[in-house]
Amino acid sequence: MHRISAGLAKSELVCKVTPMLGGTYRKRLEADLTRWVADGLVSAGSAATIRQSLGRDSGLRLPGLLGMLGGLLIAASVSAFVAANWEEMPRLMKLGMILAGIVGALGIGARLQSRGSDLGADAATTCGTLIFAAGVALVGQMYHLPADWPGGALLIALGALAVAFLLRSNGALIVAFIALTAWTCGRWDENNGALHLAFLIGYVPALWLALGRRARLVHHVAVLSLAVWLGLLPGDWTVWHFEYGLIAYGLGVAVVYLLLGAFAIDRGGPALLTACLPWGLIALVVGLNVELFRILDPREALPGHAILPVYLAYALALPGLAGLAWFARDRRFAVTLGIALLLTLAVPLIFWSGGAMRLPGKVAVGGLILAIAVALISAGALGGLRRLVMAGTALFGIAIMVLLWKTVGTLLDQSLFFLIAGAVLLVVAGGARRLFARLARPAAGEAA
Repeated sequence: MHRISAGLAKSELVCKVTPMLGGTYRKRLEADLTRWVADGLVSAGSAATIRQSLGRDSGLRLPGLLGMLGGLLIAASVSAFVAANWEEMPRLMKLGMILAGIVGALGIGARLQSRGSDLGADAATTCGTLIFAAGVALVGQMYHLPADWPGGALLIALGALAVAFLLRSNGALIVAFIALTAWTCGRWDENNGALHLAFLIGYVPALWLALGRRARLVHHVAVLSLAVWLGLLPGDWTVWHFEYGLIAYGLGVAVVYLLLGAFAIDRGGPALLTACLPWGLIALVVGLNVELFRILDPREALPGHAILPVYLAYALALPGLAGLAWFARDRRFAVTLGIALLLTLAVPLIFWSGGAMRLPGKVAVGGLILAIAVALISAGALGGLRRLVMAGTALFGIAIMVLLWKTVGTLLDQSLFFLIAGAVLLVVAGGARRLFARLARPAAGEAA
């Protein structure tokens, strides 16, 4: 009875988290359900209920999808026709056509939404939002308004936010995030890298809307929009070299993103936060590989100076690591991932101290990166997150190739480094096997 109740609890948890996971997990869940039914963990009725719940989200959406594609093709046809005859049209006719296109598309979207065709409504409202964006540019061109494209981007963002709020359009919300990002990039460039806090005034309402949406593209665009703004915080880094401060800041932000994604997956948080996980992993792998290349070049292994954003990122990351280890439901997954992220934050400190200029420091950086890769793979295996396994495997493979490509010290030093690293990994593997076997052993009361 204990095994059956545990299986049912697991199936209920799967039902709760499935809406924020992709099609790959759906296939894996199907295989798991078949195995759980065969093992007696889940009844056939419960498995059918889970499958039916999944089918509600993904089934019978083909007509709406085809309608969305057809609507976009018609909009493209109209746009091409207007572009071909644009110069011959008087200004009032151009304005009338722009307004008619906006009102017509939004009206069609509202009507389709009232009939329950969400995809068709989204296509129509997105088309209306794009017509509005094009209209802003065309009106500025027709009447020779002052060239302020960031201001135009803000106007487009406000209009798209209104459409996203009133008609619940995912496409309009995506346009809003892109326009907000363009606005903050333009103001950042105009002010020579000055902090653009006004971005948050538009981003926070857009984020609030995105938290209630289930479209994964909306989640990823929201996460990337914030990542771009965070990337602008250090100032006009385009005139810098990629030195300690910028890389350390990137690694700190990557750790914060990974913590947000891990919390959301482990605790069943907002689906939007799970989109932080893949982008945090990409930034983490790229940043660590840059650090790995730096130890091999004497000109790049020089100590650097921390900048204020580095302290801010670390101030968020370190308490987040403690919170993940303390509040996580799956402690094995959380602690293992926490170790990987803590080691990541330690890598820039070796450069800061100047240790990367000497052989022991180079060995320490190489060893830390290999340890991070192993910890990521372990965390992914324990938590059932394939992305972590793939990221850790990619990091491990690249690190091995880089270290073989350019020798750290002499060939004998390199051989000794790989020998010790391999031996340590085998010892850890043996200890982990015994630990997991002990944890999996049923208690005496349960066996009885």
